[in-house]
Amino acid sequence: MLSARKILKCLDEYWPVLEALARRSQLQSFSFQDVQALFQRNFAQLSSEQIFREAQKLLQHEILIPQAKSSQLELNRSVLEFIQFLTQEHGLGTVGDIQSRIDELDRLKARLATAAKQKDVAEMRRFIRLMDERVREVVKHFRKNETAIMHLVEKAKADDSQLSLQRRYAAVMEAFDEYIEPVLQMIDIAGPFQKSIYALELTLSELIQWIEDTGFLTQDKEPLIQLRTRLLDMNQIGRESLTRSTDVLMPLREEIRKNTLISRNASLVLATLRKRGLEPLMEQLVAKFSSDHQKFSLGSANQITSYMAELVDYQDENYQLPESVDQSLPDNIRVPDLQDVLKTAKQQKANTDLSLWLAQSYPQLPVDELLFLYQELSRAPVLNLHHQEQSSSLEVNGYRLTLHPFVPTGADRN
Repeated sequence: MLSARKILKCLDEYWPVLEALARRSQLQSFSFQDVQALFQRNFAQLSSEQIFREAQKLLQHEILIPQAKSSQLELNRSVLEFIQFLTQEHGLGTVGDIQSRIDELDRLKARLATAAKQKDVAEMRRFIRLMDERVREVVKHFRKNETAIMHLVEKAKADDSQLSLQRRYAAVMEAFDEYIEPVLQMIDIAGPFQKSIYALELTLSELIQWIEDTGFLTQDKEPLIQLRTRLLDMNQIGRESLTRSTDVLMPLREEIRKNTLISRNASLVLATLRKRGLEPLMEQLVAKFSSDHQKFSLGSANQITSYMAELVDYQDENYQLPESVDQSLPDNIRVPDLQDVLKTAKQQKANTDLSLWLAQSYPQLPVDELLFLYQELSRAPVLNLHHQEQSSSLEVNGYRLTLHPFVPTGADRN
């Protein structure tokens, strides 16, 4: 069994070694000789016999434990989590960790209500204590995941490797897709998280009111009030943590989106060049001062003399060269500016849902860019939109989207 005093003493004395082992534990296991090498590197004043005894002490205190059927070692999981907590190097959890504890709170809520009806004091106190622990665990998960996301962002920004932007930000985008998006759906107003929080708050409020009316279990009223307050704080902490994490991840996601758009347009141009060649593609931009026959034919002496004579009275004719490629070419992907789209939407004030208006106004826009505009416009306060509870389906460029549409306030009643 782990001894708290011995572990804290070892952490104080051998912190450089244990911190290095904690970093190595994230990638692979290590041998007893590796531990001795770390002692030799960080405590050069120790002899070989002293290094062996100190490394053996970590094994005796169960700070280091052998792997199953192997001579390799690993840090005790409790010690590893404690070191990671001290160094703020948390691994990103999953939405299932939070959802499972919310489900457990729903189960305990029903057991607490049953115990209250039966006036079982011992069971009521036990369920209150368990619910309080689950709420604390949910808050801990929110904060731990926020710290992990901040660490991932800092690591991605500090990466100076020659990898592509998509590869460098792979972990960041995975965090957005696997954690931010599911949690956003979970804590949505109509999501399971909010329904559970509302039901738990209602049950605790009714129980507190019952205690005030009957005078029974007056000494247990304060823990119930604290549990209800902590439950509401948990909801607020989760939303604030998710907002901060999203604010950090969105600029990186926008950077990848722009980089992907540039790469996509460059690929289309290169594909057109390979298919049609450079001259047919640039033919419409080149001014034709002479015919093809004249370019490849030799003139006689009289023709050259006549040509030189005409140059005396030559006057340059103004010719307006095109400044850019024709914007109507269907091969290029062009995304409208967000501010222009917002201004158009504000001026038209279409009495329909936002997704349908975007699909009709920009039919050639790719689905990912259409969803980006949909997300940005839905949060614009100048449009005064609200979220409908009933979902609707929409066909866009071969994709079928199912959304809870945003509509102008008052559009449902018109």
